Amino acid sequence: MSIFSDTLSSLIKEKNIKIFSMVKYCGLDRSTMYKIISGKRNPPSPDIFKQMKDYMRLTPSEEQQLTEAWKIARIGSENYYRRKSVENFICNFPVALPAPADSNFRNELADHEENLSIPLPSRQHVDYYIHRMILSEASRPDGTAGLFLQPDHDFLFRLLSSLKPAGRLHVRHILCLSGRMQFTDENELYDLACLKKIFPLYMIPQLEYRISFFYDEIHSHYYNYSLFPCMILTSDSAVLCSCDYSSGICLQNKEIIRMLWNLYNTYYDDCSVLFEAFSIIPDNCDDIFRKMFASAASDAPLIGIQPEACLTPFLSGGLLDKIFNHSLPNGEEILKLARKYFRLNKAKTESDRFFIYFTYNGLVHFARTGLLEEIPEIFYHPLTADQRAFVLKELMNCCQNKSYRILKEPLNYLPRNLHLCICENQANIIFKNNNGEVTLLTLKEPGLVDAFQDYIENMEDSCFYTAEESVSMIQELILNLDKELP
Repeated sequence: MSIFSDTLSSLIKEKNIKIFSMVKYCGLDRSTMYKIISGKRNPPSPDIFKQMKDYMRLTPSEEQQLTEAWKIARIGSENYYRRKSVENFICNFPVALPAPADSNFRNELADHEENLSIPLPSRQHVDYYIHRMILSEASRPDGTAGLFLQPDHDFLFRLLSSLKPAGRLHVRHILCLSGRMQFTDENELYDLACLKKIFPLYMIPQLEYRISFFYDEIHSHYYNYSLFPCMILTSDSAVLCSCDYSSGICLQNKEIIRMLWNLYNTYYDDCSVLFEAFSIIPDNCDDIFRKMFASAASDAPLIGIQPEACLTPFLSGGLLDKIFNHSLPNGEEILKLARKYFRLNKAKTESDRFFIYFTYNGLVHFARTGLLEEIPEIFYHPLTADQRAFVLKELMNCCQNKSYRILKEPLNYLPRNLHLCICENQANIIFKNNNGEVTLLTLKEPGLVDAFQDYIENMEDSCFYTAEESVSMIQELILNLDKELP
């Protein structure tokens, strides 16, 4: 045994990690993983070690402990602590401090005390100053705010989700996730409850919302004698408050605000990104297709659930050329990328690695309009009746082999805005904001991806129409379209 294997074994036991699931996540064979855990094999490579940490969902202190043990096992304790000592010296080298303030300092502070530091003795006071701060920041042409709290302050998140900023409002948020299976008093998975609270913020076009996270025990982090663990920062003010938002303090001193922003930025940079967000517009096509190619080219199966069927595998070369908007800037380059992506999706359907669960209402919407809801309308022209009929016939073949399935209750009325697909430890969510702009969110947090994947993979047959019923429903739509043809 080594210090690394001892620490790893202890954390696996303490956090009740399932070895088989971690083996699958990391792409190792079980024998290799057990040798790593027992110390019979050298510590894993940096890439494998990162995958192990991601899967284990460690708190910052646990990650530091395991990383230190991993480094010691790789380079030896003497080398590690020597290098660590040099690092600490460099990081903590003394800086020149300003000369001591003169005697007027105390008087000057006292004269402005009411403006610089304001006690907030009740939730009403806390909400009032948060309201003032957020509205003031939203009135700026380029406002900014930082949140260090859980998304359980309903007043704040309703305020943010109802804003119409004068310009751009940049909001960054640091969130604590539990790192284990934890439920609310309403028996809802805690981490998913957090997602529900924050998602409305992505619907505001002028609100640029970015969220990062760290793992810790929620209750101990916020409730165990933590004085003011929550913070809301703007460009000129800060509210520090209790976890139940019943008391706090408002600060407006410029030097203090600058110090808090520096501290906040350090914490934010140390956290992990929860979502990567991309607007699906012509200018972002390279980034969007790069994300999508990674899923489409993978050997792992892709599973999606959405209101209408994913029809990209059926937009073959000739049809794609006809419906594509060739007048787009860089249109031919975008078309080239689209052809490649759609071909990869087609290959996945032919090798039984592409599974889409959708609603009949979504299919009816496509048959009536010729619109592809997951693709912004700027990229294409609505499909004609004969083109829709062709696509539906291709879809019908996939329904026969059950790679495409039509949902029954309780999912037959999925929200029109939800397009979720999962492939290889990653979830992609496509939706429209309040301006109708299409956004792609990429989620890689293992617990949340596992929760989505576990649900979709374990849906019972009773959730779907049979293959025969699905084919009959599609045939009826095709007959109705045939009647429209000359």
